[in-house]
Amino acid sequence: MKILVIGAGGFIGSHLCRALAEAGHEAVCAGLAPVTAWERAQAWRPLLVGVQGVVYAAGCLRDQAGGVADLLDLLHHRAPAALAEACEAAGIERLVHISALCGGVSAYARSKHAGEVALAGRACIVRPSLVVGVGGVSSRMLDLLARLPWLPLPAEVARCRVQPIRVEDLAAGIVAALASPQPPAPWTAVGPEAATVAEWIARRRAARGLDPARHIELPRALTRASARLGDLAATGPWCSTALELLAHDSAEAAAPSPLGRPLRDAMAGAWT
Repeated sequence: MKILVIGAGGFIGSHLCRALAEAGHEAVCAGLAPVTAWERAQAWRPLLVGVQGVVYAAGCLRDQAGGVADLLDLLHHRAPAALAEACEAAGIERLVHISALCGGVSAYARSKHAGEVALAGRACIVRPSLVVGVGGVSSRMLDLLARLPWLPLPAEVARCRVQPIRVEDLAAGIVAALASPQPPAPWTAVGPEAATVAEWIARRRAARGLDPARHIELPRALTRASARLGDLAATGPWCSTALELLAHDSAEAAAPSPLGRPLRDAMAGAWT
């Protein structure tokens, strides 16, 4: 099949394109410019000519970039809704929308939920917890923290429970969903085990053969100040949105995956 991948240059998108090629499919890496055109169904239609399936894997953490206001709602809600409308007009039934397993009331969480509501019954909605693997920003940050003998973490981040899934398994599951003869069910894409962020860092440290690190709980005022500084710097993943997301668990009872097999442990593979 010829599959259009929106967000092919990102962490999940790049692994997905590789998995599609390995399965004998053709991944079409295309996007629209400017991004403000993404909320118009007619703008998507030229990209859908000749394709049999579409995966929407675009997203971001920050609500403004490149001068575009309300970017999160555009990328996570209005754009995929417009794409679904274009797919329906083109008779394309295979549409996978990658959302996120997240809680809270941040603009990120609200936009993800709005996108899921808009695409319910129109696409296979995939909601991953933390995704780990080579090229992932979160994986790289956790791996870096695992090297420190002193582990400075905000209390809410240390206690947050996540259920990481290997990016290779996530990509393979999406490929399987696209190839399914029946409309695939929504997939809460979580790994086989949930643990706190602090516990995952400790496991990564142990896997490196290092002694346990001493945990330092950062004061709340310092945590929020650093997140606001991240809002201004915009050079990494740490920001107020990340703090809000990590104040809520991202874990859920594992459901059968489209792969039809158990998923790998999050530690079973490289993170950087």
